[in-house]
Amino acid sequence: MTHLRLPSADEAASAADGFRSAAPFPHVVWHDLIDLEPAAVAAAFPAPDHPCWRHYEDDYQPGKRICSDVEAMPDLLASLVHELNSPRALEALEALTGIGQLIPDPHLEGGGLHASGPGGILTPHTDFHIYARLGLYRRINLILYLSDGWNPDERGGALELYVPGAAEPTSTVAPTFGTCVVFQTDDRSPHGFAVPVPAGHERRSIALYYYTAEEAEGFSGDTNTYWQTHGEARGTARIRLGAYRALLFGSRSLSWLAHRANPRLGSRVRAR
Repeated sequence: MTHLRLPSADEAASAADGFRSAAPFPHVVWHDLIDLEPAAVAAAFPAPDHPCWRHYEDDYQPGKRICSDVEAMPDLLASLVHELNSPRALEALEALTGIGQLIPDPHLEGGGLHASGPGGILTPHTDFHIYARLGLYRRINLILYLSDGWNPDERGGALELYVPGAAEPTSTVAPTFGTCVVFQTDDRSPHGFAVPVPAGHERRSIALYYYTAEEAEGFSGDTNTYWQTHGEARGTARIRLGAYRALLFGSRSLSWLAHRANPRLGSRVRAR
């Protein structure tokens, strides 16, 4: 039994030009993708004390919870994950993005169920590209929102898409029930939600990532997540933050040089 209104490969292909030309980087937004009542999904969503959750309390994503074990998820939500990793879904994503031979992640590393309560944020960032566990390369992110009763006029919790280095987003997407965002992920695709989740809401989603066995044509990042902003810091914390930023810059520079030095990739590197 299917619970999603997934586009066919032909329908996805018809959106490919819009995907490629979208600003600030390739993406598409699909609405009403879930063929279920919001109340049924809300009832199945695990409570904050469910043992499947991993809780994050760092300053970049305070209060965030992730459940990456599909076998520990309630059956209804696990079925949505399986549908999004099905051959039909992969064919649609390949037709949309022009990236062939996409591979889903059985381990849901960094993905699965996501939740952020009132006051939660996700600092704008770019994601890891090299998936060392399986020796793959991350190419596509998909986020399916499960938030019941979200008011689209409230900007809190909205996904924000940025030009690298920009202080303000180019595009925002309200995390309303059944909305799905698909975007090309690399070191030129900063995203997050800097405006806190409003009181009385919990921002819920399924986040899935798709990979290829072949490296991307241009440098797309390494094994690190690169946070775009870091907030205020004083004293020793400011010194440590400065060292952190310098070391990450050096790490990224070395990764870029390694990519350029690889004779199997160097001829395909795009101008930046």
